Amino acid sequence: MRRRNDPFDKPWVIIAAVIGIIAVVIIAAAFFMSGGLGGSAASSGKPGSPSGNSASPQQTIVVGVAPSVIKTQVPVVVPTQGVFVKVSYLGSFSGRYGMTGDLQKVRNSGSRVFGIENATGTILADFMKEDDSSRHDLTVEIWKDGRAQKTATNTSGFGEVNITYTV
Repeated sequence: MRRRNDPFDKPWVIIAAVIGIIAVVIIAAAFFMSGGLGGSAASSGKPGSPSGNSASPQQTIVVGVAPSVIKTQVPVVVPTQGVFVKVSYLGSFSGRYGMTGDLQKVRNSGSRVFGIENATGTILADFMKEDDSSRHDLTVEIWKDGRAQKTATNTSGFGEVNITYTV
């Protein structure tokens, strides 16, 4: 008599089935413990309805699409006492600033504020974009005691901004 070929007679099939079941249980537990797809919108009982807290943002989840990360910059605050140069550009910029004869070289990106010590006389701020983007402005401002005294902007690729101001 011929013996039937049963796949569960082999020990590796049983081990694989047990591991698969454990993996499904762990994934399901992690999914439900983290709130699943509903997040904060599903907690109100009605999908898409506000949760009662108007200050919290609503999120939409699209299955099968990789999430994107949106980086936000913290607003730069210029101090109310002293003389400062504020440079704003989404990409990289380089340049120099300070009193004529004592210029500081910098290279950075984003919105930055640079202080000028013992500011008396003529202040120079000379900055340029380090890329050919014409989509974003390079803006340079000279501030004194919390107020913008002079501002210049350039949109062109590798654009340059030069400002002088006498304190």
